[in-house]
Amino acid sequence: MPRSSGYELVLDASLFTPTQLQPTAVGRLGFQAGTRWLRDHVCSHRTLVSEHQVGLVLWAWQLEYEQPLRFTDADEVQVDVRARVRGPRSSQLEVEMTVSGPAGVAVRTTAASVPLRLSGDQALSGTPTGLPDTLLAAFRPDEVERSPFRSPVPALRAAFEREGERIGSDTTTFRVHRHHCEVADQWYWAESLGFAGGAREEFVLRHGRRAPELRRPLAEGLRRVDVTWLRAGQLWDLLKVTTTAYRHGADIAFVHELGLAEDDGGGPYAVVVERS
Repeated sequence: MPRSSGYELVLDASLFTPTQLQPTAVGRLGFQAGTRWLRDHVCSHRTLVSEHQVGLVLWAWQLEYEQPLRFTDADEVQVDVRARVRGPRSSQLEVEMTVSGPAGVAVRTTAASVPLRLSGDQALSGTPTGLPDTLLAAFRPDEVERSPFRSPVPALRAAFEREGERIGSDTTTFRVHRHHCEVADQWYWAESLGFAGGAREEFVLRHGRRAPELRRPLAEGLRRVDVTWLRAGQLWDLLKVTTTAYRHGADIAFVHELGLAEDDGGGPYAVVVERS
C-alpha cells in the first residue's frame, strides 16, 4: 500500500473566504504537504535541491471541493498526503492531498511536477529529467506508475468553446512582487491562483450587472480548479491575465490565461480554469 503522511492542521481565519478554503491557501497547504511526504519518505526539499541537484517544477494541478468547510465549522482539520512517480521515464512526481473536516473530505488536490536537473546557479534553472536512480530507489513498487499524468485543461477549453456559451472576455494586469516569489525570485506557483482569482473578481465587478449569474462563484464559492503551468513568472514581471467566462451546462466557467503584458513570443505562463 502506498505510504502516506498525516497530520493535524490548526485553522485560522486567513485561510478562508466566507464560503470555503481559499484556492491560494489550498495551494500553499498542498505544497507543504508534498514537501512533508518527501521529507518523511525520500529526502527533505533542501537535500533534494542542494545535494541531489534536483528541482521540482509544478506542471499541472487539480483542486476539488467535496464537502463544505467554513471557518466556523472546525478548529482543526486532518491533512493526508501520498505521492508516486509517474511516466515511462519517471518524469513526473504526483502528489495527492486531502483535507478532512467534520463532514469528511472537504478538499482534494492532485499535483503533477516535473523533475529538473539543476545547473547550480542561484536562479535554480535546469533541464527536465527523470528522477535519478538514487531517489527512485526510495519509492516502493506500488508508488511507481508508468502511465503519465495528463492535464485536462486543453480538453476543458475545447469543450467550453464547442459546447458552451461565451459570456465575454476581459483583461487584468498584475505585477509579480517579491512576496509572490520563492527563494529563486520566480513566482511561487500558488500565487498564480491568486492572480486568476483576482482577475475573476475584476471580471464580475465589470460584467456582473449584465450577466448576474457571474456573481454565483463569489456568493457560493468554486467547485473545481484545474491549472497547467507552461513557464514561470519572474520577479517584477508585469502580467496580463485574459479572462473568458462561459455558460457550460449548469456551470459557470472562467478560463484565465496568464502571460506577459508585453508579449515576448514565448506563449502563456499558465492557464487556470475555475468552475462553480
